[in-house]
Amino acid sequence: MKTTLRRRLAVLAALGVALLCVAPLTAQSRGFGKNKVTYERFDWQVYRSPHFDIHYYPSIDPFLDQIVSYAESAYADLSKQLDHELRFRVPLVVYKTHGEFLQTNITLAELPEGVAAFAEPVQYRMVLPIDGPPDELYKLIAHELVHIFQYSMFYEGYLGRALRSNPPTWLIEGLASYLADDESTLDQMVIRDGVVNNNLPPIQSFNQVTFLTYRYGHAMFDYIEQEHGIEGLRSFLFEFKKVLLTGNLGRAVKEAFGYDIDELNRRFNRYLRKKYYRVLLEKKSPDEHAREIRPRKSRPPLMSPTLSPSGELVAALSAPALELDLVVFSAEGEDKARNVTKGFTNKYRNLVTNAFKGRRDLSWSPVADEVAVFVKRENKWPLLIMDALRGKIKRKINFDDIFECASPMFSPDGRRIAFEGNRNGVVDIFEYDLDSGEIRNLTRDDFFDANPWYAADGGSILYNRRIGSHWKIFSVDLADAEKKSQLTYGAHSDLQPSYSRDGKTIFFTSDRGEYDVYNIHSLDLETGDVAQYTDVVGGAFMPIEMSSRGDERFLVFNAFFEGTFRLYRMPLRAPELRIPAEERLNLSVEAEPFKPDLELSVDEAQKLPYKVKWDLEAPYVEVGVTDDGRFLSNAGLQFTDLLGNHRFLVSAFSVSEFASIQASYFNLERKYNWGGSVYDYREFFVDRSTGQTIDQTSRTTGASAFVERPFNRHYRFRSTLGYQDSSYLRIAGFDLLGLPTFTKIDDGLAFASVGLIGDTVRFQRWGPYHGKRFNIGVTYGKGVSGDFEGDSVRLDFDYRAYGRLTRRSLFALRLATLQNLGDRQFLYPFGGINQLRGYDYYEFTGTNLVWSNLEFRFPLVDLLAFPVLAIQDIRGILFLDLGAAYLDDELWINPNTGFVRVDETGQPIKFAFWDSENDRLQDLRGSYGVGFQFLFLGGLQFNWVWAQRLDFTDYAFDPTTMTVVPVKGNSSGTRTQFYIAFDF
Repeated sequence: MKTTLRRRLAVLAALGVALLCVAPLTAQSRGFGKNKVTYERFDWQVYRSPHFDIHYYPSIDPFLDQIVSYAESAYADLSKQLDHELRFRVPLVVYKTHGEFLQTNITLAELPEGVAAFAEPVQYRMVLPIDGPPDELYKLIAHELVHIFQYSMFYEGYLGRALRSNPPTWLIEGLASYLADDESTLDQMVIRDGVVNNNLPPIQSFNQVTFLTYRYGHAMFDYIEQEHGIEGLRSFLFEFKKVLLTGNLGRAVKEAFGYDIDELNRRFNRYLRKKYYRVLLEKKSPDEHAREIRPRKSRPPLMSPTLSPSGELVAALSAPALELDLVVFSAEGEDKARNVTKGFTNKYRNLVTNAFKGRRDLSWSPVADEVAVFVKRENKWPLLIMDALRGKIKRKINFDDIFECASPMFSPDGRRIAFEGNRNGVVDIFEYDLDSGEIRNLTRDDFFDANPWYAADGGSILYNRRIGSHWKIFSVDLADAEKKSQLTYGAHSDLQPSYSRDGKTIFFTSDRGEYDVYNIHSLDLETGDVAQYTDVVGGAFMPIEMSSRGDERFLVFNAFFEGTFRLYRMPLRAPELRIPAEERLNLSVEAEPFKPDLELSVDEAQKLPYKVKWDLEAPYVEVGVTDDGRFLSNAGLQFTDLLGNHRFLVSAFSVSEFASIQASYFNLERKYNWGGSVYDYREFFVDRSTGQTIDQTSRTTGASAFVERPFNRHYRFRSTLGYQDSSYLRIAGFDLLGLPTFTKIDDGLAFASVGLIGDTVRFQRWGPYHGKRFNIGVTYGKGVSGDFEGDSVRLDFDYRAYGRLTRRSLFALRLATLQNLGDRQFLYPFGGINQLRGYDYYEFTGTNLVWSNLEFRFPLVDLLAFPVLAIQDIRGILFLDLGAAYLDDELWINPNTGFVRVDETGQPIKFAFWDSENDRLQDLRGSYGVGFQFLFLGGLQFNWVWAQRLDFTDYAFDPTTMTVVPVKGNSSGTRTQFYIAFDF
């Protein structure tokens, strides 16, 4: 094709740019996106219990009795409550740790750290880690099992019902939380705080996956059962099933309870006020006990405080810029907070915080300006020693065989750090020697341990142990792990112990009392007396005694109030309540270890090897519209094995009536992913000179195999080998009217490609927010057969950067090019949509493409709600686009004529980006303008733009001089364009 001077515009027959991503000759078969890395290869086994097929691997075998007992106990309880039996066996896929759970391929989405487990409605799989305390593990299994019962009751085994229905999130998650009884006193704190602060929206508003959706949903079913009994709850579920496809929740409420949904909200709100307002009347706000400490001129949320040795500075976790950061500020609140971890970073994924699980997250060295904090990076939990004043990482410590690390605590001499961690499925307290690198297990037992705190002499530590559903305070002698002492008793939780400065008292938070509210307490080690220092509505946590201020002693503590964590300083004066040791011990009901209703033993005969069996996952359909009205579609069926490691995908793409198909296999078992594809792609040609569409197509059929190796979450290498056979039209000459004639060309090509893909972009709900992504690749094609000689070489470069300006506005930049360097040349289309706005979809064509886009994206309206549908995230854009398509021999196809541009003698006028004589663009095209976009109809992005073309030089025949002369191109006027497609 290199010698051809006249060509027609080729429009790809598939999802436009999507074909450039999936065709093996054109680019890597996978686009952008972070890597979901499989760090370990699991040797899967199956255990068949009465109702479950439990999928596990050998290191989980010691816990199999426990898993079977919990799962069958939960099944017996839920089937009785719901009066329903499942007609299928439930696949239960378990992982030893949460970190291993995040590697699951059952979903290819990157799971956030906050996802504890999930269940899915197609193959009815439950997927969860088993590294929580026993009682919490049982509730986690029960919660996910409720979802399986919901799928059975609502969908009745019909995939179509599952795909067409959209039950309210509060109902799905609230019912699961309610029946599993998984609400902790920390969870109750959040809804109690919301109610007493009059945060009582209608239940229909809780249709997003948020923490409050779970809490208010749970509370709604509390109300339903209290008001209407278990039969009323079952009746409501039965009536809701009838309206599942229409989503008419009001009708289900009316039929089940006899009143409308507005009355339901009124009664529910009255129920919540009656339940929680009495707490407000009897208790106090934190500022009645203490003075709030906060940075000057700001009031950010502050969690997990730790004090400098002098007590003059406080370090805490906060979120001043959408991500969790470590901040340092004056304990007197006299200066602004210093963000120690300011800015986005790829050195780690996030700081580790477990404040809502009752853990401490930070520790300040007693001998230096250093703060210890755990972070999550890949599948590890490194410990960072941060310079608290300069914000630099002074040291990073990796623990290869300890996972889920949390609760760091410096020893009094600053040379050791104690922490909690999971080794071999058991959570103990460990100690790391900063000098020698030695790691010791300090507790060495089967209990779940947390929150270490050193004694002043460094010879022992306080820590929390989980007994049943409660946390108790223990002490362990560091010289002998067998010497453990229980210090608190009773059927309540005592968390976050810390020693007083004189070592005679232990401060802690406890939910003892009538309303299960966490408040600050102390334990006198000499007398055994317990004193209560706060009596707040929300909760008070993490007490630390400050260095004395004159003769007065102070405690610093966290309090949850008005929906957020705040920091307070309280003088240690007379307590609110004092409980003598004798009275405390006499009134205590001891916490008992958790035991399920059924305690079963594993039957070795029911252990089987895992076998791959294929099943259909949910099909998908995507649609779009180009700016010149062409309909785009992308549909597919995906078949997977139960673990998601083997995937077979059949995809169909179309532009107008021209369709393509591809079948692919992916193997995701190992860190190295591999697979292959067979495909058949169709293209069509448009004659721009007459406006007629020539009803002939090109066709490309081939096969390829790939190997992909992720280096980490952000970067991966990819290589592809394949062969493809193409047949397409080529201009053979011209008829008497000057119109081209075509001949069919066949071409066979073997090809190989390599590429490097990177993606560090952070997203908000409306799209990319900050970071960069790139795709660099080279493809070599070796001619094997056909009508052409020579080989092809193609380079691809696509770089995108996003820079936040404010919390919801940003600049976005794209630089991209596609270069053909070999003897065999291929045409590619260009223009339109968000590639070059103000021009038609794929208006230009060439063997080489280059383009750039610069955008300013900003918010307009978050939500326009209508009775049935809603328009979300209406955002504005200002843009500047530049781009060009040209041939390898510096020729240019005029899109208005469809011919290579020539002068009056028939000699080509060479391509040039810039016309220096007239100081304007020549063959480079550009536009600028404004637009807006929003999400609608299930998340499709609708776009309207008004684009003004930049001036450019065109060439026209001058009949007076009989020559072709440069003229100013017709760039006047603004073009309005509409299209359905997502931002780059």
